[in-house]
Amino acid sequence: MKRRQFIQSSLALGATATLGTIASCGGRGSEPQAPLPFTPGQPLPWTNWAGNQACVPQWRYAPANEDELISALKAAQGVIRPVGAGHSFSAVTTTDDSMISTDLLAGLVSHDPVELQATLRAGTRLNALGPLLAPINQALPNMPDMDYPSLGGALANAVHGTGVGFQSMSAYVTGLKLATVGGDLVTCSAEKNPDIFQAALTHVGALGVVSEYTLQNQAPFELTEVNGIAKVEDVFDNMEQLCRENRHFECYLVPYSTLCSTVTTNIRQPGDAAVGEDDPDGANTLRSVFEATTWIPGIGSDLYDFVLSQAFSDTTDLVRTGPSHVVFAHPRLMRFREMEYTVPAELGVTCAREILATIQSKGLGLSFPIEFRYVKADDIWLSMFEGRDGCTISIHQYGDLDYKAPFAEIEKIFWKYGGRPHWGKIHTMTAAALAQAYPRHWQDFHEVRRALDPTGKLMNAHLRSIFEA
Repeated sequence: MKRRQFIQSSLALGATATLGTIASCGGRGSEPQAPLPFTPGQPLPWTNWAGNQACVPQWRYAPANEDELISALKAAQGVIRPVGAGHSFSAVTTTDDSMISTDLLAGLVSHDPVELQATLRAGTRLNALGPLLAPINQALPNMPDMDYPSLGGALANAVHGTGVGFQSMSAYVTGLKLATVGGDLVTCSAEKNPDIFQAALTHVGALGVVSEYTLQNQAPFELTEVNGIAKVEDVFDNMEQLCRENRHFECYLVPYSTLCSTVTTNIRQPGDAAVGEDDPDGANTLRSVFEATTWIPGIGSDLYDFVLSQAFSDTTDLVRTGPSHVVFAHPRLMRFREMEYTVPAELGVTCAREILATIQSKGLGLSFPIEFRYVKADDIWLSMFEGRDGCTISIHQYGDLDYKAPFAEIEKIFWKYGGRPHWGKIHTMTAAALAQAYPRHWQDFHEVRRALDPTGKLMNAHLRSIFEA
């Protein structure tokens, strides 16, 4: 787990791990835990950050400007896939043919000090945006709490932060440039090539490669984040008020426990000061307590909840304060796999309750906290928040454990509540079901996609499964 003191006090309980080992965490995962073997003289393997997606591209390109990008698209053979930081858990990037990296397409291009807009190259990492924007007196209005992805990869998948008043990052794009497989560089906005613009705001890399984006920003600001512990049912009962009274509110639900971690983030006030230290390795500590207690027949899960309740009965809130881009972001020190669905906002609490009950009743091997947050609706064709306010629920599993069986059980619950999967995270929905999930603009998107890529050069096996019925 990240950025919270939630597990720190349980470090003292580490000695209880000698009680035994647990089977209920699930079996070991089958995906590679390290890059695939490399044979000298053969193409270099590619593996994503999570270690669950891998391929061996025969041709790699790393264009440093738009001319080189167009040349790479023209020269590329077979299936072409763009790649940013490799932080997607789904197979959106994999190809054994041609891979185009955006790493060298990075940095600030220009800015408008009156409109508070900035144009940035698509390969720019999210963690570089704050330092790039601060000197020009701009800041992102919101951002996700994981800032390793590239800007292009984040926007292609409708990456988001949290807050009922904030939309996904894609909604703050006012213009972009799209390089197509046909060798064109198309400038797009709401006024210029509006259909391509709408499709490209969340395009999953199916239209081409975006070279740069123009973002609507705001003046720099500072935030204070308070992390605490609460009873999950108390939080659920007061969810509307918590979301309304805070600029950002989210919580982390703990399977097999009556507790959750709460995170409120607001504009920094005079006198706000940091309290305590973040514990980015906390989820591993939680896992050790889980494994040390839940193996005991008949009482394991009750003992686990009791231990956590005792450990956190007098826990002091963790407070972080500073520039927005510093407070929003948190480190990831452990590898995990993630499935995230967005359900209609009004069904979020009901859906989460059923997920927690199912984990408990079926003894699913999940102890990693479940992220729960809200995002404002937008009108982007393939955004998970298109046409409705959304509640996003993120299920995690440790990188060395099997995620497929427990994810399959929970995914059925998401479908029951009309969930839409995060494009960059693990899911098994295919084109026919996704078309039903996006009834207003599914065909609009694919008309643009087929016009820009009529022969399907960008369509790897994963994209064919989610886009072609």
